[in-house]
Amino acid sequence: MCWTVKEIKKNVWYFDESGLDAMYLVKGSDRAAVIDTGTGIGDFKSMIESLIDVPYVVIITHGHVDHAGGCGQFSEAYISEADYQAALNITVEDREGYLKNMESSGAVSPDAVKIAEEMKNNQKPEFHFVKDGDIIDLGDKTLKIFDMPGHTAGSICVLDETDKVLFSGDNVNDIELLCAPTEDRGALLEKWYGIGKKIFSQENAFDICGGGHCLISVEKAKDTLECGKQILDGKINAEIQKVHFFHGPFYRYKDIYLYNGSFEELHSK
Repeated sequence: MCWTVKEIKKNVWYFDESGLDAMYLVKGSDRAAVIDTGTGIGDFKSMIESLIDVPYVVIITHGHVDHAGGCGQFSEAYISEADYQAALNITVEDREGYLKNMESSGAVSPDAVKIAEEMKNNQKPEFHFVKDGDIIDLGDKTLKIFDMPGHTAGSICVLDETDKVLFSGDNVNDIELLCAPTEDRGALLEKWYGIGKKIFSQENAFDICGGGHCLISVEKAKDTLECGKQILDGKINAEIQKVHFFHGPFYRYKDIYLYNGSFEELHSK
């Protein structure tokens, strides 16, 4: 099996795609929501449909290959317009390249994870756009969309207040890459931090984050935001170092690493 599956709350499932990334499923009384589609190494669609008996929507937190790579298994998907083109342009070669990077970092064993032959295609769903403030109605519960540009231009968070889970994508990881294109990196960092502070000020709205690669405690997510604040306040400086399979100028606060620069420069250093 390509996934480790865990029901983290009643009718809320967490999927670990062989150490590559994390996806989620939230079931309501009328329909369900799939949050992120992973790299697409196996038949995730069939896995979803084995767990629920209601219609469902697919929501993608951002357009990177490890979160939107499996979107072609579905007929429709919702994404921020700012990340639409990135998701649309993902190829089989991009997906295989990500696997190689994960192997090089030691995150997965060499040749342990491969894309199933039937999944080696460049199919894409019909995309629909979501934006800040949109509500996805599942019947007895709703999901609220928050724009949080920083990691990418179209990164979003999805809040499930009923189950008290914030599906945070790659917005508050312990290795946080703020790689959205911009001419003013300081302004991007300030915007990302400001939005994050607003979301996390809702103390009773959620008690765990469904991150893009693992479950994240609220306390750890707040440390990631605090790292951003420390940078804005001029209290910490970046140092060139290797983090995971990246190499570049990272800021460090506690055990949080934050990079604020272009994705291309991060890989070329």
